[in-house]
Amino acid sequence: MAAVWQIVLQPNRFFDIFEVSQPYNPTLLKHIAFIIILSLVASCKEKHAESAKNDTVVVYSLEDWFKNKDKKVKVVDTLCISEEKRAREDIASKKWTYTFLYGLVSYDYSNTEMKALLSKHSIALAQGDVSCIRPPEGFRWRCYEKLMNAAIEDEFGKNFIDSLRHIADVSYIKNHPKQIFSFYECDTESRYSAAKSYDDFLKMPEDDFIKTLNYPGLTKEQQQKLKANTEVTFIIYKNGTVGNISVRSDFSIANNKEFARYFEARAIAFVKKAKWKPALYRGIPVNSDMDLNLYNK
Repeated sequence: MAAVWQIVLQPNRFFDIFEVSQPYNPTLLKHIAFIIILSLVASCKEKHAESAKNDTVVVYSLEDWFKNKDKKVKVVDTLCISEEKRAREDIASKKWTYTFLYGLVSYDYSNTEMKALLSKHSIALAQGDVSCIRPPEGFRWRCYEKLMNAAIEDEFGKNFIDSLRHIADVSYIKNHPKQIFSFYECDTESRYSAAKSYDDFLKMPEDDFIKTLNYPGLTKEQQQKLKANTEVTFIIYKNGTVGNISVRSDFSIANNKEFARYFEARAIAFVKKAKWKPALYRGIPVNSDMDLNLYNK
């Protein structure tokens, strides 16, 4: 670079520097020198930009990560490191805490019973939610809880927590005999005796109801297209009986509403005559609600 500037300031130095012995044009030499300088400057900028692009930024928290998410980062998850250190200290001193980690729709009714059972083993009970969104690469969530839960499993046995939860569930259901569990809280098992699988259970009651109606060859799809249906809600009790039946009919053609009482009576008769199985909540028979949409002509 120094040699280039000597040529710009003293063109005659070109021949001394590069040992060229021939006539020269000072203006031309200056132009050549400037072109070389511009090329070198551009090259330096490119190298600097590339170097900056390849520089790794160390981030220690999610806040730091979001500030630098468009850069190349190295994650040092200080929160997780701190949580795991605390967990190891508690494990070493037998300060047990089991945490139930829940998603958006998970819930345990028997936590009071479960807390009492765990306390007999000097284990505290805690709860925590788990996001359905994964953390950025390099970060981990619920580090204390996961390490502690794994240590309790190692200490007390793989099936220890599940066995206690079953005892707690049985106790809760026994102490709340009248509770009605919602359809979606229960196990995905058939509640219609004629249906062998859960998928069959979701469609067979409607198909069987239609068979009780003397339609002149209309398919189920044709009946649905007419948008006429009777909605039946009822309770299936844990002994297999039904009760609390209510019906509501909807007709796309207003004049057909006069037939509502007929279809509703047939729907009630169908529900009472059909054989139902009680819903299961983690394998335990419970009372549950039931909803059927029975399409009519």
